[in-house]
Amino acid sequence: MAVENLVDNYYQLHVSSDATAYDKIEHLTEAGFPDQEKMLDDVTSTDDRITINAVIDFKESSTIEFTYVYDPDSTQHQLLQTSFDANTELDWRFVFVNAPTLSREFKGFLSNLTPATDDPRQKTRMNGTITITSVPTTVVAV
Repeated sequence: MAVENLVDNYYQLHVSSDATAYDKIEHLTEAGFPDQEKMLDDVTSTDDRITINAVIDFKESSTIEFTYVYDPDSTQHQLLQTSFDANTELDWRFVFVNAPTLSREFKGFLSNLTPATDDPRQKTRMNGTITITSVPTTVVAV
């Protein structure tokens, strides 16, 4: 199998308060990708011999979980905390560094932002959950 065209999985999570200037969330350690599963409707007739499904124009809301090492001086980390406290929606980009055509942008609000206390030997980590409020679309320009 040829491996010269395979792409590494380097990704970043970017955030913006106004969808004009996106900033990378610093010290991101992990993040999920927006769910792209299509909704199906069972349209099987009573005389069909197999199940027939049709794609419908409806998208279930989904969430993304992410973790970052907390820096109280980071403007992105301050924006996340301020947005969480005020229940405001933010603009997000999930960017694949080496495969930009896979990158997605979407709107969402933080439904969870909690410090991780499971390992006191580590720097403080924040666990966040983004509840997506729009259909993720392809990023036009990264």
